[in-house]
Amino acid sequence: MRILHFGDVHLPLPPGAMRLSEMLHPKRLPALLNFWARRGTKYREGVGKLNALGAFLRAHPADWILYGGDSVNFGLRGELIAAAPRISSVLEMARKGAVTVPGNHDLYTGRSVKDFQRWFSFGNRNERPEVAVAQGGFPRVRFLSEEVVCVTLSSSLPHLAFWNSSGRVPTRELEALKRVLDDPEIGGRPYVLILTHYPLDEAGFFHGLRNANEVAQVLHGRKNLHLLNGHNHAPYSRFLPGTDIPVHCAGSLSKKGCESFLVYEPFGGSLNPRRARYSKAAWTLEEA
Repeated sequence: MRILHFGDVHLPLPPGAMRLSEMLHPKRLPALLNFWARRGTKYREGVGKLNALGAFLRAHPADWILYGGDSVNFGLRGELIAAAPRISSVLEMARKGAVTVPGNHDLYTGRSVKDFQRWFSFGNRNERPEVAVAQGGFPRVRFLSEEVVCVTLSSSLPHLAFWNSSGRVPTRELEALKRVLDDPEIGGRPYVLILTHYPLDEAGFFHGLRNANEVAQVLHGRKNLHLLNGHNHAPYSRFLPGTDIPVHCAGSLSKKGCESFLVYEPFGGSLNPRRARYSKAAWTLEEA
């Protein structure tokens, strides 16, 4: 089985997306200045890099694609409408299916949440709908094979202040996660993937996961877990502190200078992650 994990595409602003009524939001005005001065130049080739991912998948098919969110920059309706078909066309290339979670830039404001749920309805299948307790139907469960199951959490939420990009797993969702992992049909599988946007092992008031310590308490002592995230734009693999639970960050597909995605091939208790690098308008997978 081959699983491809990517996210944090931050596609460029499409023409006409900046409607005055939306841009006057107190979070967007200062963020727009930062985008024009610095941030926007780092992601301006996002469309080309996403298209190159499509070319990679045609040459190297994946059974499943896991998408970690952050398709856009400001959660504008025009952004989401333009981004949805681009992202979905890539996810549809998976031979068996795709699994998605939203990023904090997708859910930038309260209105963004409604627009995102309307336009990004793909990759949302839940094979255990009775466990969903949070907005958007989380947690979600997808059985990728007899050995591999993927549980998704929504760790992103809108904020009013532009400097606050923190996340949080809602209390009811965290309680539901415990029940899900206690279910032997799910938690007893050889590979239990937990897909989120925010890293579950990185606490932080302004940029990290505010209740990371609470999440860690639910995860500690469990076997066969593999934590998959984005949000941080440089990829890495490490362990949840004090445990042997691996954490894999896919990084950003499009950020200039550190473009990446990860490919997993579960075997021997490991996901055996391999990083893809972008050069000369093409993606190349590192040797195992």
